Amino acid sequence: MTDMIERVARALYENFAAEPNDKSFAALANTWRKPARAAIAAMRDCTPEMLDAGSAAHPAGGYVRETLLTDIIECEWVAMCDAALEEK
Repeated sequence: MTDMIERVARALYENFAAEPNDKSFAALANTWRKPARAAIAAMRDCTPEMLDAGSAAHPAGGYVRETLLTDIIECEWVAMCDAALEEK
């Protein structure tokens, strides 16, 4: 289980559980890990807005949509999501 899956599971739990606390999260953690994995997987495919933001923030600078840079940004994002989803 990756740290990111745990972070997302805890965030889901804290936002949706009736009375969140550390003890009940520990008992229910597995229940929240499946939706956490689904949330991370759903974000794996970049939207045009995500590519625009990544392009604008990139050190190569500026809006460079439909270029090699957006391909690189998308590959990096997908690799990061895949790493978050890996079982450890």
